[in-house]
Amino acid sequence: MKHLQSPWLEVPLLDYERHMDAPSVAQASMIAETLRQLVKQKPPQSLGLLGSTGGNGLDQIDPAVTRRVVTVDINPEYLEVCRERHAKRFDSFEQVNCDLSKGCPFTEPVELVYAALVLEYIDLDAFLNYAPSLVTKNGRIAFVFQNRDKLRSPVSDTGISMLLPLAKVHLSVNVDEVANQLLARGMSVDERRAMQTPSGKLFTLLVMTKH
Repeated sequence: MKHLQSPWLEVPLLDYERHMDAPSVAQASMIAETLRQLVKQKPPQSLGLLGSTGGNGLDQIDPAVTRRVVTVDINPEYLEVCRERHAKRFDSFEQVNCDLSKGCPFTEPVELVYAALVLEYIDLDAFLNYAPSLVTKNGRIAFVFQNRDKLRSPVSDTGISMLLPLAKVHLSVNVDEVANQLLARGMSVDERRAMQTPSGKLFTLLVMTKH
């Protein structure tokens, strides 16, 4: 049975990637570059990629350092393409097809979890209840959030009609709320900064560390 017919199950990966690469969006490069910076700061031996799509920056990862990768996505076709593109590079490449609103997808925690533009599409409270369990002690969870903008649709119109239904299920996320809930669960703020794409959209990077 499909995951309650999530609109993500209806979006072809190539359409999604064309959208993210479009000059009016320019988010694919931002997501990949942010991941590259995170792994450079503190290279993890294990990485969890939430909302992995077809890779979302995995080509930025050095497999000699990061030996275990866990990719998670609600769309099994995305996971299959991700496996074809990247699995051979890593010693351990695990894939989990699930809805992150339904519970923890990991069997073993990782040193770094990367969730770029993911929390806007899932049950926030359900996720934050188990989020600290995703990472090891001193492990990090890095989020990229799209900032609220009343003048723009959360999903830019690039002429790719298959993506338009995503705007109906997109939720604005309060970054302070995420930080405060994770602080209450024993994590600390490692980094928080603003980012902007060439298209003018604003984003926030929030990195939390588990103690």
